[in-house]
Amino acid sequence: KLNICPSISATSPSCKPLCVTLENRNFKIEMKYIKFKLPEKNTETEKNGIVKNYIWKIIEYVLRKIIPESNPTNGKLIDDVEFWLIECEIESGIPVREIGIDRNENVILKMPHKKDYGYWTDEDLLLKDFVEKFHAIEIKKNDFEENWKKIN
Repeated sequence: KLNICPSISATSPSCKPLCVTLENRNFKIEMKYIKFKLPEKNTETEKNGIVKNYIWKIIEYVLRKIIPESNPTNGKLIDDVEFWLIECEIESGIPVREIGIDRNENVILKMPHKKDYGYWTDEDLLLKDFVEKFHAIEIKKNDFEENWKKIN
């Protein structure tokens, strides 16, 4: 029997918390592990786009001071991620854990971890969305777990 009740506390303004109670010890959640690379970012800034870019950076700075960041430790590293490894719950498709790997194949972040809630775990994308939009491929659980252990 699975009882789900809404939680009254949340640590992230955008999270949708649930309190889950498992009454059957034989209950097992099955996970799928995927890997994908995001499409290349367009880093060219148009000549008239320099001012717009500067204004957006000021707005972002102000907002970060007002609204708490969901990933205060790893937020700055997200742009350096070349590949993502994601652990998703199979039945619901919800991402649970994520690992960011840079272009030198070094693990540079894992989330949720410490004060960081997660990048993909805080989005509304499901397993099928990662496969359709980013052409994610399945990887072995062991590969995911070995990379997860690389950051304490």
